[in-house]
Amino acid sequence: MKNQKLTQLRQRLDDIDEQIIALIAERQFNVEQIGNVKLDTKSPTRDFGREKQVINHIRTVAEDKKLNPDIAQSIFELIIETSLSKQEVQKVKSSGYGHNKKALIIGGNGKMGQWFAHFLQEQNFTVEINDVEPLDNQHNFKADLTEIELDHDFIIIATPIQKSVDILNQLQQLKPSGIVMDISSIKTPLRRPLRALRDSGCRVVSIHPMFGPDIQLLSNKHVIFIDMGDGDALNSAKQLFQPTMVERIDMKFEDHDRLISYVLGLSHLLNIIFMTVLAESGEAAELLANLSSTTFDAQWNIAANVTHENPDLYYEIQKLNQYSPTIINALDDTINRLKQILHHNHQHAFVQLMQQAKEYLTIRTHPNNSQS
Repeated sequence: MKNQKLTQLRQRLDDIDEQIIALIAERQFNVEQIGNVKLDTKSPTRDFGREKQVINHIRTVAEDKKLNPDIAQSIFELIIETSLSKQEVQKVKSSGYGHNKKALIIGGNGKMGQWFAHFLQEQNFTVEINDVEPLDNQHNFKADLTEIELDHDFIIIATPIQKSVDILNQLQQLKPSGIVMDISSIKTPLRRPLRALRDSGCRVVSIHPMFGPDIQLLSNKHVIFIDMGDGDALNSAKQLFQPTMVERIDMKFEDHDRLISYVLGLSHLLNIIFMTVLAESGEAAELLANLSSTTFDAQWNIAANVTHENPDLYYEIQKLNQYSPTIINALDDTINRLKQILHHNHQHAFVQLMQQAKEYLTIRTHPNNSQS
């Protein structure tokens, strides 16, 4: 009898789940219609005021239904993100910026190369790929760079940093007519070849997408743009991202690697150190995971994502950045200070360090820096 009751209850859950999916699908259809209206009225894709209104309403309804409002908010934040992604794709497809335009992606079969290929194709660009070897059934593959008629509107270099130097030097001899754009994470090794290419009469711009190839929604993401002396080329590169919600940041070439040494270099190092210490601890990963805390889980997930990235790229980010030794020395100095603080029982100094960090990090959520 109890088993029969359990089966009935589970069947009822299945029915409810199907209803939920049907309602989400109906909501997504409505989202698409709203997206069309936004396109017709040239309204922005994202409306933070409306999102706040939706979340506040959901929390009120959840409380009325005796459901934890935090759980309801988490669910709807994911639904809203999915809806925004759908509307962003609609806007990219409708931009028509790539109509009658061609793009060549050198290193186009790498992860970021494939992301750019898809992104440009969505804008109706004719995309050609140059790489070491083609993917299966790849009809737009071009094997030999020297045999390609370089009449593309954009040539995007999506190769490893050291390889990008060689490509830029090669393009200086080939003199393409379109805009040459590198997407490297570190810029200093590219300084001379980028400037030499510019001085040879080519149109050059340097960008740094601050996101990985798995990203779908560009809201709250950033692309750094570096002016190499051709304002029209810079504006054309920015136009590629105009239909999206990405934040376009202008930066001087001289500032890029210094700032990136903290944003990428330091964060990568900390996560590599975290996972290396665990991996060499002799403790079973499963045991540690079962004993995890909220902070440990969060750090574990971030570090796990880092370990799945391209280790050769991460090596280049550390090795080729001239500011990496400064960061490593600062990290080493901080560890030694902490060792001394703990060894000498300086609790006050420890508290001061944490307080200093707390005050520094509040800048991220300061009202003057929030989006509206």
